[in-house]
Amino acid sequence: MVTTIKVALISAAAIAGLVATGHAESNPVTAPKPAQLWQQINALEKAKSIMPGSHALQPGSRMVDVYTTDLSNKVATDKIKSAGSILAVTQYPDGSLLVKNNYKKNHELGSITAMLKLTDYDKANRNWVMAAYSPTGKVIAYGKVGSCDACHAFVAKSDFVFAPPPVQLLKASIWKAFFPKQKMSPTYVALLTKYPDAIIK
Repeated sequence: MVTTIKVALISAAAIAGLVATGHAESNPVTAPKPAQLWQQINALEKAKSIMPGSHALQPGSRMVDVYTTDLSNKVATDKIKSAGSILAVTQYPDGSLLVKNNYKKNHELGSITAMLKLTDYDKANRNWVMAAYSPTGKVIAYGKVGSCDACHAFVAKSDFVFAPPPVQLLKASIWKAFFPKQKMSPTYVALLTKYPDAIIK
């Protein structure tokens, strides 16, 4: 499990205080420091804030994340609940935080990925700050991450947010284009056969 840092969850209002204000052209919005976002992730982990429509240790797509658990902060959770489902959300509010804990076959935590919505941060990619950490909080990727944006663009209708399997699935050819050196989980491959209508066109 993610090591818990004893800090209070930073609210959407506090997030706004962490970033620059004003027009993107004259005073660009900047992401919070990776350590600040890591604190928020730990707070969600401590609260066990599982995203609506998700559940603990659901199927992952890769052998390095055979299981995943999705978390969301109150801002994102309230939006999903009011919309009725993840697929029904067309735009998340500023301050929304979505986290995916990625577990290996033996249930050992392998990595943590996250998306934080910041108005005017990256308009071309729906204003998401993308992040990936090791289980100890070491930054793997952070900010405007092209590979993350390109994959999440397949679900632009739901504001770059994937619904968990088997609600939405990436077809094998697209999956392999993004993860050419990795192996697909057999469970995920089986879901592609069982739920062909869930494959993103």
